[in-house]
Amino acid sequence: MTTTPVHIAVTVDVNDLEGMTRFWSELLGVEAEISEPFAFLSPGEGRKIAVWLQRVPEPRVGKNRVHLDFAVADLDGTQQRIVELGGGVGDRQRWETFEWRICTDPEGNVFDVMQAPIS
Repeated sequence: MTTTPVHIAVTVDVNDLEGMTRFWSELLGVEAEISEPFAFLSPGEGRKIAVWLQRVPEPRVGKNRVHLDFAVADLDGTQQRIVELGGGVGDRQRWETFEWRICTDPEGNVFDVMQAPIS
């Protein structure tokens, strides 16, 4: 028997489970299943980590202690899609050879979208 996790998921606390499920499933291009108080987004083709959503009664307060990072082939196109879906996009950030945008979902949860070659 192994003690290595067989499935890894990151869970995001949300207030509007249905609305946030639409945002995240459309942004990630994956199917989602809602089973109150959770929404389970499939990991998607070639991905090893799933995103789950959990309805909570309290709003997000303060800075996220953990956030999601996504590597995309088209940073400008992805930031446009985020805004179309109701999210927010901050200034471009750079560190060495990395370039990214700090973004927010419609409830203010922070995530980063990084320009990176996809193989």
